Amino acid sequence: MANKFLWRTNQLINLLPEDCDGALIMSQINGRYFTGFNCDNGYFIVTRGDCVYVTDSRYTEAARKAIGWCEVTEYAGPKMKECFGGIAAGLGLKKLLVESDRMTLSQYRMMSDVLTPAVLSEEGELDRLIESLRVHKDSDEIVCMRAAQNIAEQTLTHLFGMIREGVTEADLAFEFEFYARRLGAERLAFDSIVASGENGSMPHAVPGQRRIRSGDFITFDVGCVVDGYHSDMTRTVAYGAICDEQRKIYDIVRRAQRSAIDYLTGGGDDLAACDAAARDLITAEGYGDYFGHGTGHGVGLEIHEFPSVSFRGGKVPENAVITVEPGIYLPGKYGVRIEDMLYKTADGAVDLTNLDRELLILG
Repeated sequence: MANKFLWRTNQLINLLPEDCDGALIMSQINGRYFTGFNCDNGYFIVTRGDCVYVTDSRYTEAARKAIGWCEVTEYAGPKMKECFGGIAAGLGLKKLLVESDRMTLSQYRMMSDVLTPAVLSEEGELDRLIESLRVHKDSDEIVCMRAAQNIAEQTLTHLFGMIREGVTEADLAFEFEFYARRLGAERLAFDSIVASGENGSMPHAVPGQRRIRSGDFITFDVGCVVDGYHSDMTRTVAYGAICDEQRKIYDIVRRAQRSAIDYLTGGGDDLAACDAAARDLITAEGYGDYFGHGTGHGVGLEIHEFPSVSFRGGKVPENAVITVEPGIYLPGKYGVRIEDMLYKTADGAVDLTNLDRELLILG
């Protein structure tokens, strides 16, 4: 395990520009990616000659057990400048890249002070370098994401058996978390979306006290975390008798998602073309104005990662995991969204989602 994290760190070192001595990683998520240690107060200093992980007394023992290949140093609050100043002098630091997208202004000012005489570069280059590494998922990461997806699918199937008239959205959201945790989820990937009836027209509706009624569409956007890695899935189901328009809208979204998935599994790798594969079909059916968000996004240690499946374009990197999630949202009436996660391979893509996409009518 340690070798994997050391390899990632060395990959980052090899990407550092010549005019920089190293990088300072303070964010919890990137610290975990490079060290395997999940800590909300860690400072990982990476240089071509050495690496140092700095934390406080709450985490020192655990950090030393987790990061055996790296020096772990403890600092006390009043002696923070003395600690970091000594590290900067000992490593001969003159210029360090920092995570400008994840660092607050106060953190930047504080670290600029304690790491004197090193200069911190806030130009954003480190964020792009880390992004270029994290987007390529290795086999261990895929195992975790498959496990998270499997728990989510089992849990959502369990929820389908609970749906009846009078059950609230909040009841279903609570049960999802409870059941998923019992199955081994570390936590939820995000606050579950359970949107019934007219609430379904809001893509990120918050589960409330609305009770399920016959004729409702119910959208579930859910995910779990296993060993830090996220899953993300959306299914829209019907309860009771639904109208012809509902069936039509569902079929359009299902075909739009299928179009984008087929583009990827067939070897396509252009993000804008993937977005268009779903969006153009919805537009041709007359509902383009009711699909306002992007077709998907990257997933991994975070629920939203690079890349974005949208009109902005770019390539889908090999070994990336992305979602495909078109939708149609009719204000005041209902909404439909269907979402799968796909793993990009050298010659296509593999769908990591197994739950059926055909319209499920319950009750």
